[in-house]
Amino acid sequence: MTIQLAGNCLCGDVRFTAAGEVKRVSACYCSQCRQQNGGSPFHGIELQGELTVDDSSSLRWYASSPQAKRAFCARCGSSLFWRSNDDVSFFDVSMGAIGDDHGLSLDAHIFVDYCPSYLTVPSTAPHLTEADVRNRPLKNQ
Repeated sequence: MTIQLAGNCLCGDVRFTAAGEVKRVSACYCSQCRQQNGGSPFHGIELQGELTVDDSSSLRWYASSPQAKRAFCARCGSSLFWRSNDDVSFFDVSMGAIGDDHGLSLDAHIFVDYCPSYLTVPSTAPHLTEADVRNRPLKNQ
């Protein structure tokens, strides 16, 4: 499914559009996502396409691993994006940054083998371990 989304951070300093093929809508339980999001999973729309930021003066990118970087607003702290270092056309957009009227639902809970004991992974979508994520193709591949 091809989609076009518009969104912003909490304070509105970072506004963006994202367009492309939806590869997966997921809640990620890896340690980096949980640490960045205050202990909760990162709910993101994984896209293959183009991300355009209208005003990037408050946008900050952090190289969180050799594989990817993450973006947030330096003013309000909103977690906004995850982007592959190998292919900049592959990125995640935070579901919280696009509002509630997007019509999307979760395809998977990913990296569930990293879920800590204080969280319970809901049964609202399939549970994928790290090995599953690395070995299971995304939509339309």
